[in-house]
Amino acid sequence: MSAPQAGRLTAFAPAKINLTLRVARPRADGYHPLQSLVVFADWGDTLHASPADDLTLQLDGPFAPALADDTHNLVLKAAWALRAAADRPQLGARLVLEKHLPVASGMGGGSADAAAALRVLNDLWELGFSTRALAEIGSVVGADVPACVWSRPVLMEGIGEDIRVLPAWPELNAVIVNPGKPVSTADVFRALDQSKERKTFGALTRAPVAGDPAAALALAAAGHNDLEAPAMALEPVIGDVLAELNAFDAVRLARMSGSGASCFALLDEAETASQVARALSESHPDWIVRPVRLAGAA
Repeated sequence: MSAPQAGRLTAFAPAKINLTLRVARPRADGYHPLQSLVVFADWGDTLHASPADDLTLQLDGPFAPALADDTHNLVLKAAWALRAAADRPQLGARLVLEKHLPVASGMGGGSADAAAALRVLNDLWELGFSTRALAEIGSVVGADVPACVWSRPVLMEGIGEDIRVLPAWPELNAVIVNPGKPVSTADVFRALDQSKERKTFGALTRAPVAGDPAAALALAAAGHNDLEAPAMALEPVIGDVLAELNAFDAVRLARMSGSGASCFALLDEAETASQVARALSESHPDWIVRPVRLAGAA
C-alpha cells in the first residue's frame, strides 16, 4: 500500500495464477468444491482510493472498455460488503481502477480488484479489520476473493473460503500468455459438469513445501487443472498456447490458469523467461505475453 499523493491510497491487485486446480462435482447448492495451489504475479491492476462523500468508481487503463457496461463491478460489491461489515453505510470514497489485466482471462482480475478494494478501503476508512477478517468479508463477494486478499502463496479449498498460507513457498519465474480470447467461467464449469468423467479430488498434499523452487515445481507438476480440457474444447487456441510454450526446452511446466484462456510456463531463470516472452511476442503479436515473477512467501 502506498500514498502517492496527499489523501489518496493505492493498492496493487496482482494477477492470480492457479498452479493446480482440482474441481469436484457440484454440491446440492450448485457450488463446486475445489482445491488449488494459488500464487500471485508482479503484474496486475492498480486501485486508487481518495476520500469522498459518495462511493464512486472510475475505470481507466487498456482494458477498462471491457468493463464499461458492468454496473455491478466487484470493486463496488467489495466496498458495499466492507461498509456493511463495519455497519457504516455512510462511508464514501472515490475509487479509480487502472485495468491492466485482460478480462475473463483466468487470472482472477476481478477478484484481485475486489480484494484490493477491501485492503485499501480498510486503510482509508481506518476500520482496523485484520487480513483474515477481510478475507471472510471477501468470501461473500466471490470465491477467489479470499485468496486474493492474502495475495501470497496459498492452498485454497472448499469453495474458496478455506485458505492455508504457504509460509515456505519460494519465488518462481514464469511467462504468462493470454491469446486475447475471453472465456466464460460459467461455460467452462458447465462443460465440466456435462462430461461423463466423475470429478473427485486426488491426493494433493497438504504438507509444507520446502523453500526451494525444485520442491515447489515438483508439487505443481504433480497436479493438473481439471478445467483445462473443457476450456480447450470451448476455445482451442488454449491448446495452441500450451503447444507453443512446451516447444521451448527451458520450460519446466506449462498449464492453463483458472478457467482460461491464460496459460503460464515455469522456468528456472528470469532471463530465460524474458527470452521466451520476447520470442512468443514476435511470433504471435496478437497475444498478450508477459514475463513475471510469481511471488514467494512474504
